[in-house]
Amino acid sequence: MNQRVIDLAKLSRERDLYEPSVTVEYDPMDMALPEPIFNAKRIIEYILAQPVYIAEQNRYTGMLRFRNDVGVPADIFHRTGHKHFAEAQSSFYRKYIDNLIVFEWQHSAPNYQYIVENGIEGSLKDIAYYKEQYRFDKERYQYLEGVEHVCNGLIAWSEKCARAHEDAAADCNDEARKAELLELAEICRRVPRKKAETFYEGLQCIIFCFQFLPDSVGTIDRTLWKLYEKDIRDGVITRDEAKDLVGEFFVHLSNHTPAGHVHANRTAECHFAIGGYTEKGEDGFTDLSRLLVETLMELDIRRPAISLRWTKKTPYEVLRFMLDCERNDKNKRFAFVNDEPRIKALMDICGFTYSDAVRYTMCGCNEPSFPGALFMGGLTVNIARSLTNTLYNRTCDIIKCSTFDEFYEIYREELKKDFDIILDYHDKFSDMRSKDINVLSAFLLDGCIENAKSPTQYGCKHKIGGIEAMGITCVIDSLSIIKQFVFDEKRTDMAHLVETMKNDWQSDSDLRTEILKEGRFFGNNDPLSDEMAQRFTTELYNITKDRKLRNGARILIGTLAGYNPHHMVYGSMTDATPDGRYKGEGFMVGTGQAGGKDRKGLLPLMRSIAQMDPMGILCGPNVCNMMIDGLLMKNDEYFEKVCLMIEEYFRLGGIHVQLNYVTKEELIEARKAPEKYRSLKVRVSGYSDNFVDLGDQHQTEILNRTVKGC
Repeated sequence: MNQRVIDLAKLSRERDLYEPSVTVEYDPMDMALPEPIFNAKRIIEYILAQPVYIAEQNRYTGMLRFRNDVGVPADIFHRTGHKHFAEAQSSFYRKYIDNLIVFEWQHSAPNYQYIVENGIEGSLKDIAYYKEQYRFDKERYQYLEGVEHVCNGLIAWSEKCARAHEDAAADCNDEARKAELLELAEICRRVPRKKAETFYEGLQCIIFCFQFLPDSVGTIDRTLWKLYEKDIRDGVITRDEAKDLVGEFFVHLSNHTPAGHVHANRTAECHFAIGGYTEKGEDGFTDLSRLLVETLMELDIRRPAISLRWTKKTPYEVLRFMLDCERNDKNKRFAFVNDEPRIKALMDICGFTYSDAVRYTMCGCNEPSFPGALFMGGLTVNIARSLTNTLYNRTCDIIKCSTFDEFYEIYREELKKDFDIILDYHDKFSDMRSKDINVLSAFLLDGCIENAKSPTQYGCKHKIGGIEAMGITCVIDSLSIIKQFVFDEKRTDMAHLVETMKNDWQSDSDLRTEILKEGRFFGNNDPLSDEMAQRFTTELYNITKDRKLRNGARILIGTLAGYNPHHMVYGSMTDATPDGRYKGEGFMVGTGQAGGKDRKGLLPLMRSIAQMDPMGILCGPNVCNMMIDGLLMKNDEYFEKVCLMIEEYFRLGGIHVQLNYVTKEELIEARKAPEKYRSLKVRVSGYSDNFVDLGDQHQTEILNRTVKGC
């Protein structure tokens, strides 16, 4: 890769590359305008007041950030200026309600394909058409006027960038650099106003629009494939030149979260996917997919994160190539997801067509979304509360049960009660967000122009109702232990088990020891625990399959904790559970097993996880963390075994996997002497970070994961 790009990547880790923002004085009479037009007017005034980013040797332009003092709703991801979202966040973010529910963030993925192929002029044509359709609907008509003003303002911003580069070229004595500046000026006059004609124009179009919804860049190997293939074929660009353009593109994506920011070392600020099924049912991994990966590997930057969408048609060589990159990536930016269960779930549960389902991408910390869609998540719940309610609040009922099925029916009643509350809060939180009207991001999200409604007000065409459930493995293990110890083997009775847990295992520590030693825990390819996992996930499916959120979204569940240690906080508020867990002990994050309960090695663990969700209800924001002995992974023969195991895991139905290659000893030493381990990166939940920068709760959870060999 060009040394210029390598140097730019290094510089981006040391300081912010963006120009400082400029404050704008607004006309107080704007208050008389309808809200969508008021928002659009002030947003565009802010944008057009900003300085144009022109750095030495830079090949892209248009980068800017929004500040809270803009005073109006800016991009839909950061929610800058979203007054009602801020109020909801102040009252509910990281504030746990009845040990059951907490308010969380939402993600999105712009439809760059549309803008690259049609330009903003395509959006303006759509707006003109729908303004005519809604000419008698004042509210919707005014919303479209606001979006129209934004689109015209962004074209003006691109023109300002063009003029600035022409001025810079006039003052430049370096002929090569002058040519670059003039070329970029010409590109700014074409994109994003018109469709992109070259690979370079496609990248500039995306980086320009990224500022207005800076979340996932979606499936860019698909978005830019035709332009890349054409330019390579016609000799417009070489593969090495394309890699340089992609490299600088990645640097600017990464630097949107500037050096010094609290999240600067985390990988989940920008996420994209490669590969996966195409609409024709073929595997979509291309030479551009490979080039994107190769480029990322040559750059020492924290972002973007990347997921390979594996299919049954993905060549083994591709999976091995990606896993080899992953094991050599010191920034831990790679994850792996399986198209087979997710596409099935998107069709069977969410009601999407096949052609829509294959367009999904990954964003944030492994939330699934679609190019042009808002992921309607943002609710993290304690799935174990219904279990402890059953054990501690309905003791008189459950001690009368003569069979496990009788007990399970009582538990099922409590689980359904909690889900009624969960879905009600999901609607309430969405309603809080919907009071803000967003016009800036609408041109990047499908359906907002067609429906003439803000993305906050459910204007997007595609919607997934995401719920992140903490404590899933705890519930599965606890149900397995109850069936094994109380009903099948009759080692204890329900009354004694509950009384012992009420005393936090102190009144009969031998029972806890026996459970931990001889319990049939999930993750060992054991028929009892695997059956219990399937029964539990199928129950989640049955409870939610006929339910819709108020925004029209169907529900997918996952086990994602995100940046906040919700799994540990919920655990701290939850009483002892039958799996041997003490009162207040944290839950593990994700699907899988930890704490040494996965006794039989990597392959049995993978088989259990792969088969646990036959209906696909856990195809929402789901993570599966696996800790593999780092010394063994350096051995190519062992690495080959791991690759084959992961391929089998996906063939059996596993939805996700991300890997850590460290030893327990490394982590323990890093806790003792953090100054010696500043660069030790680990996969946390759906993101990576420096181990020594994590809070105590996250460090403890990672230490509790079992380090596996084959």
